[in-house]
Amino acid sequence: MHITRRGALALGALAGMARTAEATTTLDRTARIVIGLPPGGPYDTLARLLAEQLRGRWAPQVIVENRPGASVRLAAEAVKAAAPDGATILLTPLPVMTLTPVAMPRTTRYDPFTDFTPVATIGVTRFCWLVRADHPARDLPAFLAWARGRGGATFAPPVVGAPQHLIGLAVSQRSGVPLTAVSYRGAAPALQDLLGGQIDSYIGVLGDGIPAVRGGLARMLAVSGSRRLDSLPDVPALMEAGFAELPEDEATGAVMLPAGAADRVVMALHAAVVEAVAAAPLRQRLATTETAPQVLAPNDLAARMRAERALYESIVRATGFRPEE
Repeated sequence: MHITRRGALALGALAGMARTAEATTTLDRTARIVIGLPPGGPYDTLARLLAEQLRGRWAPQVIVENRPGASVRLAAEAVKAAAPDGATILLTPLPVMTLTPVAMPRTTRYDPFTDFTPVATIGVTRFCWLVRADHPARDLPAFLAWARGRGGATFAPPVVGAPQHLIGLAVSQRSGVPLTAVSYRGAAPALQDLLGGQIDSYIGVLGDGIPAVRGGLARMLAVSGSRRLDSLPDVPALMEAGFAELPEDEATGAVMLPAGAADRVVMALHAAVVEAVAAAPLRQRLATTETAPQVLAPNDLAARMRAERALYESIVRATGFRPEE
């Protein structure tokens, strides 16, 4: 998904409406943004910037509550159980809503469509496939040929059951090249082992890969989607390599409320998020992680959730993915 001129105009119009909406629906008490990741990481930084921008726009005080565990599911469960009054907000990567219930159905205790109310997204980022800078392969077909000649290769997603995990499995299945996923608990240790030579490749988001590429430590073999990046025009898109019908990008910072939130609360929070994303601090942060600002309206976010859920269901079935739950 990409921002169109029409989308940009709509964003501006919503920003103009925000102050009117907040005059009647802004909370008179502290609100909390719940995230399923620990303090100090990139997502925590994003949440705190959002909280800063929502302070005074949405509530007198907005705090961030870290509820890490179970691949973000603990945070989702906490928000599911909260009152739908706008005081408890879930900020999550969208695959926690669209992929996790499909990939890990036995241990996922929420339904994204009946337990939550979609409000907005903050941005989108794409996936990338990395090898060490001294690897002989210059693109994904060359890497697959190299792996075939060796009888297989390894790849690491940031966590088990992430979209990157399914991308690797799907490429392995469709190419006929054995690619073995190596489990990690986050991007940092996986990247460390890639650069140290313990694994052959890593599939992450652009924010993971760009610093290592620009630092001369890693090479990007491909980016997700159908088009190349303007910032890295020499890196082919996955579709160019013959791998279509894979996740194109990830919605970063999906804003969700518990089910039953009133329409006026949803629209007022959406308008506040529009203003927050338009502010310089958030935009600067998104730029550093190669994330494009994109605030989807509640109905558009719901539509994306349905389409993304169907895509992940088809990939899980085709690859036979089975989590170690």
